[in-house]
Amino acid sequence: MLSNYIVFHPSKIEKFCIEYFNFNPNIDILRDDLIHPIVSGNKWRKLKYIIEDFEKSGKKTLVTFGGAYSNHLIATAVACQLKNIASVGFVRGDEIRPMNHYEEICIKNNMKLMHVSRADYRNKTTLFNKYFDSESAYFVDEGGYHPMALKGCEEITYEFKIDYDYIILSLGTGTTMEGITKAIQERKLKTKVIGISSLKNNFELDERMSKYSTDYWQIFHDFHRGKYAKMDKELFDVIEKIYIETGIKTDPIYTAKMIMAVKHLYDEHLLKKGDKVLLIHTGGTQSFDTNQF
Repeated sequence: MLSNYIVFHPSKIEKFCIEYFNFNPNIDILRDDLIHPIVSGNKWRKLKYIIEDFEKSGKKTLVTFGGAYSNHLIATAVACQLKNIASVGFVRGDEIRPMNHYEEICIKNNMKLMHVSRADYRNKTTLFNKYFDSESAYFVDEGGYHPMALKGCEEITYEFKIDYDYIILSLGTGTTMEGITKAIQERKLKTKVIGISSLKNNFELDERMSKYSTDYWQIFHDFHRGKYAKMDKELFDVIEKIYIETGIKTDPIYTAKMIMAVKHLYDEHLLKKGDKVLLIHTGGTQSFDTNQF
């Protein structure tokens, strides 16, 4: 079990100055990766009120969804274990293969994994209804997308000490971006949220965000580097540089790709040196091994 990791810590905002940008832009970084070694970053932001709502519901099992390397699944497994909640995770793909490290963490924390075909996985509501009764089981969509998750992500905006021109983060399901944008629009802040999609051609994100004014958000789809979890030498070098210069661990799926995108936005003058920018570190570094450096 992960009994050594039951303490949740506050995140913090700090200056983010690295030579990679070739100058000293006005960038801060929200260190949500500090919240917890596994249930870190936006994972806990999304799960906090979901778990609270689950406990009020009287239901017996929390059911959710993810890929074979899902940070959301392991975060849910660990959080539920700490709260003594029964959890089930539907995993995309039923190919015969060895269990990976992410799945092993889920199982060690008493999450029941159900591997299903990619075709069946597409209709998550049908899957849920096939195996569970909504009277006793609680549905949480892939990546933690849920009304209660938006509430948790909205709270990020209350940690700002200054008014930022831009908030920039990497996107999976877009839940964190939606929560932040919702809060910014409701509070009429003069801030724009820039999302960097980690998935290729994930234009559903734009459709989901279309309920909010485009004065408050923009999504870039060209920085996925070819594949969701693809690692290449340039990306690896950026992760290495960030860690050596700052001691901050970044992952190759989300945060490191986002930082590379930010450099491009500065290089193309879409961001200016004087802009007040906040990057959000969304966690997901549990597989990071400093020995590789």
